[in-house]
Amino acid sequence: MSSPITSWIASSADKFKLMFFKAFSYFDRHGKIYAFRIVDDEELEFLFKVGRTSQPLEERKTEWDRQCPSKLHIWYDRVDVNHSHRVECLVHLALMSRGYERVVKRCPDCRKKHQEIFRLPSPDAWETIINPLIHKVNGRVENRS
Repeated sequence: MSSPITSWIASSADKFKLMFFKAFSYFDRHGKIYAFRIVDDEELEFLFKVGRTSQPLEERKTEWDRQCPSKLHIWYDRVDVNHSHRVECLVHLALMSRGYERVVKRCPDCRKKHQEIFRLPSPDAWETIINPLIHKVNGRVENRS
């Protein structure tokens, strides 16, 4: 019998395969995949937002820092990709299929339920998990296009 976490991981892996082989759409255009760490002393692990944008990253940073100012955001380099919607979605699914929790809770600042925040085990997860994963997924998507 499988546990709920095992089912959730398997489901994410299945969704990854479906999204990977899905035909490209209008939304699969050039953009940037970005990430920042949300500094939250109440969390035992580390929260990372992984998103995409087609606008200059400085504009996106300003939006986020203004929209949700109560927690410090540590921003990392962006990764330019040709199919930003696809790569972002696949990175999210890959993180979930590896067992990293997607944190969906109401933001105390903007009151939205952010969908792209993940709980990761270390503060250097950008270097060790997220950035390598973005490059790996992007490489596979590029080889497919």
